[in-house]
Amino acid sequence: MESSTPEPGTKENAGTIAILGGGPSGLVLAIALARRGLSSTVFERDVHPDAAPRFNPDRSYTIDISGHGLKALRHIDACGEFDDRMIRFKGLKIPGRGTEEWTLPGWTGSRGDILRALMAVLEKYGDLVTTEFETRVESADPSSGSLTVAAKSELPTTRTFDLIVGADGAGSTIRAALQEQIAGFTVTAKSFPNYCTMIELDKVGNRLDENYLHGLSTRPFCVAGATKGDEGSPSARWFCAVGTKKEIKFSSADEARRFLRERCPRVLEFAGDGQVEAFAQRTCYHIGRSLNCSQFHGGKAVLIGDAAAPYPPIGQGVNGAMESAMTLDQCISAAGSTPDQLPVAAARYTAVWKPEADAVSWISERSLFENRFHTVRALATSMVGLSIFAQAKSAEVPYSEVRRKAERLWPLWAR
Repeated sequence: MESSTPEPGTKENAGTIAILGGGPSGLVLAIALARRGLSSTVFERDVHPDAAPRFNPDRSYTIDISGHGLKALRHIDACGEFDDRMIRFKGLKIPGRGTEEWTLPGWTGSRGDILRALMAVLEKYGDLVTTEFETRVESADPSSGSLTVAAKSELPTTRTFDLIVGADGAGSTIRAALQEQIAGFTVTAKSFPNYCTMIELDKVGNRLDENYLHGLSTRPFCVAGATKGDEGSPSARWFCAVGTKKEIKFSSADEARRFLRERCPRVLEFAGDGQVEAFAQRTCYHIGRSLNCSQFHGGKAVLIGDAAAPYPPIGQGVNGAMESAMTLDQCISAAGSTPDQLPVAAARYTAVWKPEADAVSWISERSLFENRFHTVRALATSMVGLSIFAQAKSAEVPYSEVRRKAERLWPLWAR
């Protein structure tokens, strides 16, 4: 006679899971769990992506989803939604390096586009995923699994879960709680001279191919990319990230125009006067920060995405974040999803993902804006097939293996 006791990890005896953060990593995890019949609750402080602007011109840059991100999207069968909502990505056009073609499925767009595509997938699993938007997390206790949350205009309430997943970005509340409450959990911070100011390009027309990211300059590091236009618009909308080694500020639009004319004149080919004026007033953000956690789990909590390992951008931020969510899902599948098994799965995830996250951080430290040595090395290694940045795009090669191969070429990648 068959036993009526459910198998370990099935939804009948699965533990409760909270996901803090409705960004790419949090949504990928919620979908992945739901596809295996596991429930979760997603807490997000912002409004539903469909109610939010698709991009913020002050901070938006075009994101390309390729190798590692593609692997995560295939894991949750989400490629069709990305085909519908984003632009097909075909590669990079970089000054001095020609074109690096991307022949597998890939997409470019804004963070808002990514979230909307993932929410469209998530809606298929509405009976398993509870989403609570405009809800802030006021405190967390990793040891007990309790969260104090407050929805908009409501008093805070405390709820307890068997696993809390911190997918709440570089300023993670869960990471801070782990650091304060879990013995041996440490965080090491680094700072690098990478700054970024955005400029919208409103005069591109048909002069740039929207399926590629375009390098317009190397010093400063300027990369332009397209997102789909606003609803009803037949043309793409273009943004360019201007990366510098120092914070830049302008007293006037004329000063900003002189900077662009002298340092990256191609930007002026594609940006009208109004966009230059907006560029002159924009905040220059310091994006050269990284954090290294001694581990990604503790008690009943675990970290994914930028909450686990924020690093300077090298095109792997969203891609790596989504793969980290996929990896945690795989670890839960392997270890089991009962209340006792979830912490085991979290520890397994640290063992699997930390070498990968550490490798991306290591790679990012070798791509500093306006660093002449880094620029020359990137160009030279690309021409002879030794670029760690190109290799990091491949989902077939783990980030840790890219690092190991590069370290064998010491002193080429020593710093």
